[in-house]
Amino acid sequence: MEIQFREAGRHFPGQIVFQKLNLRIEAGSRWAILGGNGSGKSTFLKTAFGALSLSNGSVQHRMMSQDLSLQEAALRIGYAAPYFELIEELQVLDFLKKASGFRAFKKSTTAEEVLAQALLESAAKKKIRNLSSGMKQRLRLCLALFSEVDLLILDEPSSNLDRKGAQWFRELLERELDQRTLLIGTNYNQDEGFLCEHHLKITDYQ
Repeated sequence: MEIQFREAGRHFPGQIVFQKLNLRIEAGSRWAILGGNGSGKSTFLKTAFGALSLSNGSVQHRMMSQDLSLQEAALRIGYAAPYFELIEELQVLDFLKKASGFRAFKKSTTAEEVLAQALLESAAKKKIRNLSSGMKQRLRLCLALFSEVDLLILDEPSSNLDRKGAQWFRELLERELDQRTLLIGTNYNQDEGFLCEHHLKITDYQ
């Protein structure tokens, strides 16, 4: 998936998050969106996903030279962030099965296989609210990476992961990214942006 920002900006009362951003993200490219806490990188990623509207300018998603509406694009985007809410009252395996009904897993991957990739087989019947923060983050990441999507947006994917979990994420991303477009929001963490050949500092547009 390709994304084109034209004269894009987002502000809140008394705060310019970014402005006058002209950026083309080519299909299959890999971008690290860099910034410290509060820099605006999460806000930028939400505008790329369509979860947050721009204050100025436009964002356009394209597939095979065809423009997509925000609604069409959202169905082709996998998103994971530590603040992304899960359905806490569902058991883990039931959650994955229900999620696959809304958006298929790639390569005919089953919910049970995604569960195994997330290292959560022993927690299959646990309610999500009873998982640790690291277990929840592995679930979010696998839900995004194994979905049949063309763009992956991962905001601080190593959040809540210990050193072993960070290594698990690196290996998972290398194995499962394929040719999909990638945006990673990172606080200059090498465990997160290691595959990215392009970098964008949000503070350069403030």
